[in-house]
Amino acid sequence: MQAKGGYSYVVAPNPILKWIRAHVIERTLQRLPKTDKVLDFCCGYGFYFMINPKAKGIDGDSPAVDHLRSQGFDVRLADVTKPLPFPNGSFDVVIAHDVLEHFAYPELEGIVVQIHRVLRPGGSFWVFVPNRKGYDSGLRREVGHKLYVTRQEIESLSRDLFTIRRHYPEPLPRWIGRFFTHNKEVFELIRPQADQLTD
Repeated sequence: MQAKGGYSYVVAPNPILKWIRAHVIERTLQRLPKTDKVLDFCCGYGFYFMINPKAKGIDGDSPAVDHLRSQGFDVRLADVTKPLPFPNGSFDVVIAHDVLEHFAYPELEGIVVQIHRVLRPGGSFWVFVPNRKGYDSGLRREVGHKLYVTRQEIESLSRDLFTIRRHYPEPLPRWIGRFFTHNKEVFELIRPQADQLTD
């Protein structure tokens, strides 16, 4: 993910923490289909590829994309605020993990339209955003947080494009997870079956 001014907020992860995150903490990601019909939107250094090496990825950060390509992963370098370089209905699943909070709301409006376009009708868009403690921690560490994303923002962005099938905290229940920076709010958004594939 490339910020304005050329500064990247993507940080190469500690390999041990990356493994723990992929195989212990991220239960929802473990349950998703492990096919090439999954797009990791703003994939960064690609911890999700430890779970699904067949997935496709896209990011605006050249070093991260180069790193993943050197390992043989199918990743595109692109400005994700512009039309995505994939045909209509290309994917069954799109994931955005720790991503939406790095964009302003007007940017997200365009991004969500593009994700809707590249999903097949009936496809799912999985959104993972930090809880309040995680978001505030990111502000203190200056990792590029721009918007605290709640269900209200998700409902507004989804209007006329997606229905919200599920919303839950992970990995801990909300009552205790609110004390931990790595607890997420998870949303499963569904593109309605009746949608037509249009540009």
